Amino acid sequence: MVATNGEEIDIQPGTYTDTCEINVPGLTLRGVNGQPKIDLTGKAPADKKGIYVVSSDDVTIDNLELMGAQIADSDGGNAAALRVTGQGLVVHGCYIHDNQNGILAAPLVDGGSITIENTELSHNGLGDACDQGGCVHNVYISKTSTSVRYDRTVFQFNWTHDLASDTADKGHLLKSRSRETDVLYNRITGEMGHDSYEVDLPNGGVGIVVGNVIEKGPSADNSTLLAYGEEGIDNPSSDLYVESNTFVNDFGKGTFVSVASGATLTAHDNIFYGTGTPSSTGALSADNLSGTDPLFVDAASYDYHLEAGSPAIGKAVAAPVVGSVVLTPIDEYVQPLESVSRLTAHDLGAFEYGTNTADAGANGGSMDPFSTGSEPALETAMDDAGAVVGGSSSGAGSSGGVASSGGVASSSGASPGAGSVDGGANANGANATVAAGCGCHAARHGQAGGLAALALFALFALRRSRAPQG
Repeated sequence: MVATNGEEIDIQPGTYTDTCEINVPGLTLRGVNGQPKIDLTGKAPADKKGIYVVSSDDVTIDNLELMGAQIADSDGGNAAALRVTGQGLVVHGCYIHDNQNGILAAPLVDGGSITIENTELSHNGLGDACDQGGCVHNVYISKTSTSVRYDRTVFQFNWTHDLASDTADKGHLLKSRSRETDVLYNRITGEMGHDSYEVDLPNGGVGIVVGNVIEKGPSADNSTLLAYGEEGIDNPSSDLYVESNTFVNDFGKGTFVSVASGATLTAHDNIFYGTGTPSSTGALSADNLSGTDPLFVDAASYDYHLEAGSPAIGKAVAAPVVGSVVLTPIDEYVQPLESVSRLTAHDLGAFEYGTNTADAGANGGSMDPFSTGSEPALETAMDDAGAVVGGSSSGAGSSGGVASSGGVASSSGASPGAGSVDGGANANGANATVAAGCGCHAARHGQAGGLAALALFALFALRRSRAPQG
């Protein structure tokens, strides 16, 4: 049975070993009654690219654990849990770890968007790609060329942390070449990993960084936390907005925010804690706290909420307006992978003193908090690893977050138009291990040359139709 446009596939808990290309527009893959694990360790990913190779538009991946995507250096060394060329992808509530790349995306058609939310990404970056001419990352939203890239990336309520430790030289926790990148209410923490930048916007664009915890750990490979335009600004905009974030540098030196020449930084109501220069642009306004102990609750345990008497309390100024967008923070990140409405916006940093986190949930905040109307575009330029699409990797297992008791599904690689791969199998038990997760095989759609389609079998999933996404 072949999945159709707009269909939802519900996957029961278990450990699966399946990999395939998703060529069905509007498809949703969702873990239910627990979080299924798709474990591709020791298996070849589809097309030598990823566990799920998402080539169609408006696909949703919800509540899955994805791990084990890895290929040889001779094949690029940049396999991903999710390898994406379509537009409109939404990743929600997933745990993506121990791959070469966590999420690697570059559109084949200019425009569109990609949204990643309430998702943990850790210990990706496996291998030595950085020593082979390219790097792998927890998240890399690339471009296909200067004129083909996503219009917009939204990264919100996530925990990206701890790149793999198998080698010392690693990529970034979040990298995006989109025309606009919204980084909202996340925990972006290097912790004990060997990351380079925590956030990297190498080609500029509209950068909106609001309400995040951004921490560089003592084992990092680079002393900059947020880099903007360091590879050359080829996006239409060169404006970076940094509002109400808590930056922590445990590396002992460096620059918190590094901005390329010619770009414009607007920074208000941030906390910069630890040794280092707040900005490469020079002194920031007095509403940015640096060089003073902000009195965190427990910085050693990454709890950067404010204690009573903190010098950050009551010091915020009115947030700037960008077009029709007011950058006032409306939410706070709550560990792990949840959020809560912010009490007010009177204090500096990512957390308002006195905000009640008891009612935190995984669906806090808006899917489109700014409603800018922009959509991602795609480029055809070479990526960091020298391939047409940029690469990322994953590393060791996570110490927290939404780790599942189930396993990861993997199978032998399925190329567009190729023959069948492992079929679906029943996975009724929480600890079941089966040979196929999405149970996919290639199917012709009557187009010239054939179009690989995703076939998901009713043996392991409950099928529920829904209206196609526009």
